Amino acid sequence: MMTERARAVMALYSENRQAAAQAVLFHAAVASRAGLNVTDVTCLALLDKEGPMTAGQLARRTGLSKGGAITAVIDRLEKGGFARRRRDAVDRRQVIVELVRDGAYAELQGIFERFSKAYTALIEEYTDAEIAVLLDFARRSNELVRSQTEEIRSR
Repeated sequence: MMTERARAVMALYSENRQAAAQAVLFHAAVASRAGLNVTDVTCLALLDKEGPMTAGQLARRTGLSKGGAITAVIDRLEKGGFARRRRDAVDRRQVIVELVRDGAYAELQGIFERFSKAYTALIEEYTDAEIAVLLDFARRSNELVRSQTEEIRSR
């Protein structure tokens, strides 16, 4: 017989798996709206959050091969007006990929801003103590997923 706590733990685990699946579907819908694929949107998110980087760095962050796969992504992003390539000012042999924030990306930002407002409103319904617990859980679960992803990639 399952205890109430065990049921609650399993329910939370199930809801978090559902949240992960919904996040993938959300990003797929955003990508489709922009004429991109989920990998392209993932690359845009990395460029947005972490700033310009080399193709190799972008490939490592996404788990793509350095060769054709990342080149195809960057080509699509550049063609769509989402990103551009530029030579590194220090090492002219290096090509840096950077986000183009105006134009095509601005429409995506509108979608993400609407989502952010709704998500923030949901969070604000909780007490400060509840938010502290949720924040601790989110940080720890994100780190767990990150480390598990790295472990899978390193095998």
